Formats: sequence, C-alpha cells, structure tokens
Amino acid sequence: AKMFRRVLTIVQAHCKLGLTATLVREDDKIVDLNFLIGPKLYEANWMELQNSGYIAKVQCAEVWCPMSPEFYREYIAIKTKKRILLYTMNPNKFRACQFLIKFHERRNDKIIVFADNVFALKEYAVRLGK
Repeated sequence: AKMFRRVLTIVQAHCKLGLTATLVREDDKIVDLNFLIGPKLYEANWMELQNSGYIAKVQCAEVWCPMSPEFYREYIAIKTKKRILLYTMNPNKFRACQFLIKFHERRNDKIIVFADNVFALKEYAVRLGK
C-alpha cells in the first residue's frame, strides 16, 4: 500500500487502473483504495477462473526455515532495520526457495516468487541467475 500510494502521488494520469488478486490486507489499508483509485468495478470468483483455466490451480504449503544458531545470534543482537534484512536473507530460506524453484522448473511449472522485501527478491534473482 505504501508503494502504491507513492506511485500514485508521482505519476499524474487521467485515469488509474488497480489490479489485485485479493482485497484482503492484514493492515486494513484496503480502505485507502477507494480514495486512491475509486470504487471496485468488477470482481471475479477465483474458483470459477481456476476451473475455467484462466488461472493456475493453487497449492499452498508452509515451509519453516529456521536460522542457524550463528545467524540467529546475530539476528537477536541487532535492533536496527538490518534485522529485517537478516530474516529475509536467512540462508536456509534461500536454500528452500532455490530447491522449490528447481523442483518446479523440472516439472515445467510456471513460477512466481513473492516476498515482502524487494531487496531479497533481487538478491535471490542474482544468486540464482534469473
């Protein structure tokens, strides 16, 4: 929401189009959308889109990636914004992501990697040659 708001203040346009896969947010910033781009004009049922072949079938799994003891000690010791970088760049998280990407590439699946942190995504892409 913060980046979306920033883009809207920089880019001057006659009309704006906002696309989202979900109108659910944990921080209640969804109420800002009406002010930022106007009311919702259309909503599709994701199950109907999936059954019609417009979107992929979804399979979700939670993967826990504990930090190594050394990494965790440094993470606990830091009280600055660097702490966010440490948990996003957890080497075990990177290895899990790398494994999942390779697994799905072998199956010729389409892959999207989501993250809260753009730095992590860019770094993963560089390290994985993507």
